[in-house]
Amino acid sequence: MDSTIMFLCKYGLQILPVRLSGGGRLKDVLSSICNRWNNLSVGKFSVSYAYEDGYCALQNESDFENMLFLFSNSDRINAKVDENEHSSRLIVGSTIDEVSDVDEDVDDEFEYVDRMDPTEKYCKHAETRYLTEAWAHLIEGVGQEFPKGVKEFRAVLARYAIENGFMYRFVKNDQLRVTAVCVIERCEWHVHAIVNRTNGVFHIKKCHNEHNYGSTYQTNKHKRVSSHLVADEIAGIVEKKPKTSPIDMLDMFTDKYGLDLCYHSAWLGVENARGGLYRDYEGSFDRLRWYVEAARATNPGSILRLESDPVTKEFSRLFVSFDACIKGFNYCQPFCLFPIAFAICDAENDANWVWFLGLLRSTLSPRPITFITDHNAGLVNNIPVMFPGCHHAYCFYHLQFNLRDHFPGRFRKGFRTRLVELFNKCAYASSVTRFKAAEEEFYQFGGDKARTFIASVPKEHWSNAYFKGQRYGEMSSSVVESFNNWIFKAREMPVFYLVDELRRKIMKQMTARRVKSMKWNSVLCPKMDKKLARFINKGRSWRIIMSKGGLYEVRCLPPKVVCVEERTCSCGYWQSNGFMCRHAATVIIKACGGEGTLVDHMDPLYLVDAYRHAYEEPIYPVVDSDIPDFTKEGDRVINPPRNRQPAGRPKVKRIRSRGEESYTRPNKCGRCHKASKDNRRTCKEPSDI
Repeated sequence: MDSTIMFLCKYGLQILPVRLSGGGRLKDVLSSICNRWNNLSVGKFSVSYAYEDGYCALQNESDFENMLFLFSNSDRINAKVDENEHSSRLIVGSTIDEVSDVDEDVDDEFEYVDRMDPTEKYCKHAETRYLTEAWAHLIEGVGQEFPKGVKEFRAVLARYAIENGFMYRFVKNDQLRVTAVCVIERCEWHVHAIVNRTNGVFHIKKCHNEHNYGSTYQTNKHKRVSSHLVADEIAGIVEKKPKTSPIDMLDMFTDKYGLDLCYHSAWLGVENARGGLYRDYEGSFDRLRWYVEAARATNPGSILRLESDPVTKEFSRLFVSFDACIKGFNYCQPFCLFPIAFAICDAENDANWVWFLGLLRSTLSPRPITFITDHNAGLVNNIPVMFPGCHHAYCFYHLQFNLRDHFPGRFRKGFRTRLVELFNKCAYASSVTRFKAAEEEFYQFGGDKARTFIASVPKEHWSNAYFKGQRYGEMSSSVVESFNNWIFKAREMPVFYLVDELRRKIMKQMTARRVKSMKWNSVLCPKMDKKLARFINKGRSWRIIMSKGGLYEVRCLPPKVVCVEERTCSCGYWQSNGFMCRHAATVIIKACGGEGTLVDHMDPLYLVDAYRHAYEEPIYPVVDSDIPDFTKEGDRVINPPRNRQPAGRPKVKRIRSRGEESYTRPNKCGRCHKASKDNRRTCKEPSDI
């Protein structure tokens, strides 16, 4: 047989290719299998090749020659390797005796099979299969091609040497040719690869793939385990988890690769993987324009606005609001974590806040909206202008920290803690009378500094007694931190992949909530239904007295006044939360028709039907299979924003102690070492050395 046949031996989930050039012998195949899988030895396994609808066993050289005759016109033979559960000397002998040209040393090896070390029977360990096993046969021989060029060949050669336990050195190493030899001078192993000038493919021209001097062992350390190799192996992990730490890579390489890394190599590997990830994302801003157009096409009604500098073509800002989110917000429960829109800007400044709030206003349908934000100047100044009919509350959590900062360190900790408690009492007061009483107590304890702080923050933006809108029991914007944690990993990605990842997360969230809500069988959403049940149970022993119309007095301690028609209660809960309090629930149960009328006095946004409508519309995928090839020419190019931070280490001015004088180091001549503007060349004084 003059042609070459690839003999593919499958053992478990792994495949070993054996090249049969000009024929071959069964002995060579068995030897290759033993070298590939160390747990197999001759006599302990059998080899069968696939023929028509079954398998034919290879028991001797005659069977092997018949197989070659059957597949003389084929270039591939599929075979399988099976372990023998009960091997005997007869099985081994039958194979050996029928092979006429078996060497005596091979027979000695077969005899060793019967004389295995008995300690293995009493010291068993779970078999470990490392990810490096596939590296053992990466270098096949002459003619092997490497489509990605010389870098691919060097990477393959390094892995091959690591798994086979030897070191090599380069005799020639450039972009057109690479020659590597074994570091042991008397060893004849070598490989020579060049570029085919006809088609530009890098391939092996010469190869002697056997070591004839010295032993090779697989060890846990090898000089060819470089940071570039580590980066290539963990690129997929870093892409999914950009915050992967070098410590994690140290453990992974020991467990899965059987290789020990130093921390420096692991750190460089992670950094190189991140760098390669971002280099692969080159053109991310170019693809962003295509993504905006594709998202509009697949999600009609969505608002996506991309802006760039008209002169430099640098990315400026992006606004994204999907149609499903726009429609769903009309049915969204108050203060639910429901993403309506997001924007990516080059900086957080007043101009970008005006731009974002303006687009948000055009996106939302007319509906009373309550904003809860920190005391950011861009929000404080622009929300009343862009949303004149809405209410703006300041985050109470941030105000508490501002209050602590208003009383610096010379005040004891217990004093500031008590001050915050009194401030909380002012904020949660349900009526103006109660607020003034709490305010006076706050002033008596905090003095003039407390009065100054209250005067700097208008009461209508943080006090329940003066706030005119509804914030549904939410006093802080802590829900933003949940959103930041939700998109934490996505924020590390380049802008194109960041936008698409946010789209996937919102799409996944809306689908999950849509499916979950279909299983609910209550009228109210489950969380609110449980709360209402607690309120009803709390007021079972209370008595009510009707005044007129829908006005009632609830005989509890202290007594409360409920107006069913206006949906108010003297406790203030119904007004500020939009959900009836326990006093109102008791009145409706006992005087307004019982449990059947509770839903009639509820805000419709708390009903299951509203929740289902909020997540009814889907967000459709944006597939990247039709991304065009962008070039650096044309009007459609978008360049990355310019780095605003200057290069180099930032200059930090040390704050001098009180009374310390300014000091400037005098200029000294390098020749005479006297204070002077001269240097070694211009100095005329004699040297002091």
